[in-house]
Amino acid sequence: MTMTLRIEVPDDLLDTLPVSELEALAQEALVVRLYQLGKLSSGRAAAALGVSRRSFLDVLGRSGVSLFDEETKLEAEAARG
Repeated sequence: MTMTLRIEVPDDLLDTLPVSELEALAQEALVVRLYQLGKLSSGRAAAALGVSRRSFLDVLGRSGVSLFDEETKLEAEAARG
């Protein structure tokens, strides 16, 4: 199941990148933030973006998000899948 979210952006943002790239950036930012909050495992986040887990780990690096969260227990990560 998928859901479409709608966000409002200023018109001048449309001058910076094509809409498809803005959509991809918004989706990536949402998935990275959900991962950072502990709501998605790296595997589920990768699947949501349609990339390999390794590629998602690269996305985290580019986004400045640590792969290691001292507050997340390994068991919880494994349980999320």
